[in-house]
Amino acid sequence: MKLIGNIFTFLILIMSLVFMTVAMMTYATHKNWRAEVKGDGAGKAGLEKMLNELKARETALQDQLQKVQMKLKQERVARAFALSALAARNQLQQANLARLDQENERLVKSEADMKTLLEVAENNSKNLKEEVAQLRTDIKTAQADRDKSFGEVVALTDKVQQYKVEQERLKEREMQMAQQVARMGKVLAANGMNEFTPVDNIPPRLDAKVLAVNDKDMVEISVGADDGIHEGNTLDVFRGDTYLGRIIIKQTQPDRAVGEIIRDYRRGVIKKGDNVYTKLG
Repeated sequence: MKLIGNIFTFLILIMSLVFMTVAMMTYATHKNWRAEVKGDGAGKAGLEKMLNELKARETALQDQLQKVQMKLKQERVARAFALSALAARNQLQQANLARLDQENERLVKSEADMKTLLEVAENNSKNLKEEVAQLRTDIKTAQADRDKSFGEVVALTDKVQQYKVEQERLKEREMQMAQQVARMGKVLAANGMNEFTPVDNIPPRLDAKVLAVNDKDMVEISVGADDGIHEGNTLDVFRGDTYLGRIIIKQTQPDRAVGEIIRDYRRGVIKKGDNVYTKLG
């Protein structure tokens, strides 16, 4: 009996667990249909609200459909009117095409007549061109002979005039040369020179500066071979109006020259910045 009691107790325990599991599953699958219809109040829309929104959307779509249908009717009316206008225009164009065909036939006939007249005119034009070409040749020959004669006359006239102008120019140049020779003679005489005086060692007219002086009486100046200075040229040194002495060039460079102070002509101490001039004779 005790064994049977234990078996029943175990069975009761098992059944209790089964019923408890079924109850839990039933609770888990339970839905609050009121909340599903009205909404849960936390932002989730209910079925009733969704239904109202769908009805409102259906109404809007119906209105839009009516508008589209109305617009379609208007488009059909406009299309029918346009087709009528195109049909009328087509009839008008057909009439114009028939008229143009008639005009084309008339123009073809006229073109044939014009071709005949053109052939006649071309033949006449060809004859006239040959005559004109011959006349132009004759005119060009006559003009060439005339131009040649006229050119010879003009050339001879120009040569005579040129000879006269050249003669006057040479006379004027002769007078200028005579005056220039007279002036040069006066300049040479004033400097104790004549036309036979050698000028190879006479430096050109220059205005230079003393760049450096050393204790061996050597002087560097600011002009050189590019300015016409050569070895053996003599130059005078001044400070303002004061004469300081004379140097003789010993060495030249393109833009520099070195000279030695001539003791017999020394009249003062030559320094950097003094003026250097050329002399005649």
